[in-house]
Amino acid sequence: MKRLYVSVGLIILMAALSGLHIWHLDNLTGQLTDLLTQAQDQAAQENWTEAARLTRQAKDRWMEHNSYLHITLRHTDTDAIQISMDEALAFLEGGEKQPAEYAAVNARLLTQLELLVEAELPTLTNLL
Repeated sequence: MKRLYVSVGLIILMAALSGLHIWHLDNLTGQLTDLLTQAQDQAAQENWTEAARLTRQAKDRWMEHNSYLHITLRHTDTDAIQISMDEALAFLEGGEKQPAEYAAVNARLLTQLELLVEAELPTLTNLL
């Protein structure tokens, strides 16, 4: 009977840790999405300096959690997001400012962040 209690306790602990992970990831991606959306708005107004600052702030926040993200998520997903952030910064800090190309890169980055959280949710699609 003692093994049963230990097993049930471990299952509850794993479920709680999974829920905490999803909550933390959702908060992080929500913050990044807000920053990148603000950056997109600034780029649309051709305020490139502010757009670059907001995008760099989003990248810095992502990099602050880099170790945690690499431990808990697939490396291909985290690497793709980091590459997209670098690409967005390159468009903003480059000599030629092209709003349409930056908007496409930023939209892809926002979608990647959204899909990152969706992949961690315990949905039927993810379980099958």
